Amino acid sequence: MSIRLKTTLAAAALVATAAAASAADFGHPSVVVSKRPAESGVQVGTLSCRSPGGIGWILGSDAELACDYKPIGARHPVDAYLGHISTVGVDVGATGPSVMKWAVISHSSDIGPGDLAGKYRGATASATALIGGGANLLVGGSGTTVSLQPLSLEGQTGIAVSAGYAALTLDPV
Repeated sequence: MSIRLKTTLAAAALVATAAAASAADFGHPSVVVSKRPAESGVQVGTLSCRSPGGIGWILGSDAELACDYKPIGARHPVDAYLGHISTVGVDVGATGPSVMKWAVISHSSDIGPGDLAGKYRGATASATALIGGGANLLVGGSGTTVSLQPLSLEGQTGIAVSAGYAALTLDPV
């Protein structure tokens, strides 16, 4: 095994371990965000995405996501999205169902249907040995004033390790 691959796997395990330690429940990780305003706006809600899991292709993977936007203070999600996440990099193993959560940041609390649609790109890493976690550092979004908090936490089951470049696309339902 090359030193570069070992370093990548070690980095993925370190990020996943830190993310897993942050999540109280690996099956349903939570996002903790301070209530102070961010530079580009304030948190107006959360986006939760669920994946049925899958098998890594060694050099990447693809997964379909079902996502819901929930405003702060709301009891139920108010906006649904279909998502697709692709990973290019080391992706070895198989995972069961997983959950990813992001804070939604905006300049306005008036988020309309479909406002989170768009493309997000960045780094991803996860490690799973029966239970595990990961992190996705993604930026992007639509041309509106809405963006996802760059860091998501992920909880999943299976046996896998993944690290690389990720692209997430959200389309309104």
